Amino acid sequence: MAEQRLPAVNGDDGAWGDILNQFLSKEHYNTGLNDPLNGGHKAITIRPGTTAAGTAPIKLTSGPLLSTPESGAVEFLTDKFYATQTTGSTRKTIAIYDDGAGATGDLYYRDASGNFIRLPVGSTSQILSVTGGLPSWKTILSGTSKISVGTATPTSPAVGDLWIDTN
Repeated sequence: MAEQRLPAVNGDDGAWGDILNQFLSKEHYNTGLNDPLNGGHKAITIRPGTTAAGTAPIKLTSGPLLSTPESGAVEFLTDKFYATQTTGSTRKTIAIYDDGAGATGDLYYRDASGNFIRLPVGSTSQILSVTGGLPSWKTILSGTSKISVGTATPTSPAVGDLWIDTN
């Protein structure tokens, strides 16, 4: 592979153009034409940050959203990330949830404001239900009630029993 560098001042006499073109062609397309693809990035290489403040490899500043969404745009406003899809140019919120209190079996649902809310895992004898339009756990079994799954009708069902026919 050829050396990847910029030309050196007071060195590289007579080779500046070749060295510069070689360097640019590493990351940019050269279609040889005056068209929208010419000069576009082939890939973006982002170096890693460090543990020091101010060295994050990508840092977005919160600002106003585009007045008209543009396909492929990524935006950041007031703790929310947005991406605009190409079909229909619809801006979508990127879901990010960091919950140090979460546990195995927890569920997450979206509230009326579009935020994710954690519903801790239910306990034994509870089923997922809906109350007031929101998910919640409800206890359905108490005392000697039971759930039966099978092809035969239970011989002596009691009030509160649930039978599921698998036929």
